[in-house]
Amino acid sequence: MIMREGLKTNKINDKIIMNNIFANEHKYSFPYFAGWADGDGCFVTKTKSSSNKNFYQLYIVNEEPIYQLSNLYQSSVLLATPEKRKWMNAETRKITILRGQRLIHFCKKVAPFLVEKQYKALEILRDKEIKDYNCSYMQHTREEFIQYLAGFLEAEGHFMYKIKPPSYGFQVNNYCANVIKFIVDNLKKHFDIDVNFTVKKSPKMSQGPNGKVSEVGGVAYVARQKEFYGISCGGQKGIPVLKEILPHMTIDYKIDAVNKIINHNYSRKKNDKN
Repeated sequence: MIMREGLKTNKINDKIIMNNIFANEHKYSFPYFAGWADGDGCFVTKTKSSSNKNFYQLYIVNEEPIYQLSNLYQSSVLLATPEKRKWMNAETRKITILRGQRLIHFCKKVAPFLVEKQYKALEILRDKEIKDYNCSYMQHTREEFIQYLAGFLEAEGHFMYKIKPPSYGFQVNNYCANVIKFIVDNLKKHFDIDVNFTVKKSPKMSQGPNGKVSEVGGVAYVARQKEFYGISCGGQKGIPVLKEILPHMTIDYKIDAVNKIINHNYSRKKNDKN
């Protein structure tokens, strides 16, 4: 189902699309887009065994980042095809796809800020015969890191705000060690914040008709990687970071959680019932 009809690629529309991109790209953050791409984005490259052409897709529940891409690239926004397992359809996913000139522009712009998937973006550019393109790797400025972190935490992170039992702060788990280490190193470099880098074994899980993990009668699956990596940062410690990523965030309920963490009264005593 089409939620928003984009412009189809042809000689006339391509000029309109690219003129719109060049006129408006300054309004958007490509480090933020890169954070989302390293989190939930997918760069698809054609192979000898596949007829798929190169493209980038963002396929997520939250629509705000989808519409940011769609606004800039004038791409269509679609509702994803429902899962055959009906219990997986509690939250409808949206998707937008970039191809052709849109894809080339996007790859050029986000490649310097990608950590896990930079090689995918560069592979697409090589396949498109984009020559003499070079970019740095993990050399983000402070502001670029902040914007990247905003996107990545919206994609992969969890912002915790619970009064009872008390739990304030943010955490993120991912299967890419390089991304997590990059975040750890830059939190120390730019905010002088130490967070622990944790390594955990991937659990065996199942998903059942009531949407519960490990439910009887569910569909079992095992992660391809044996380990995943994570960090967590408590509320008070993380406030300087949260204040700086907040202006770049777009998802309302996560923005609300961050505001609650920042504005919480941490001076209360543990036994204070008020």
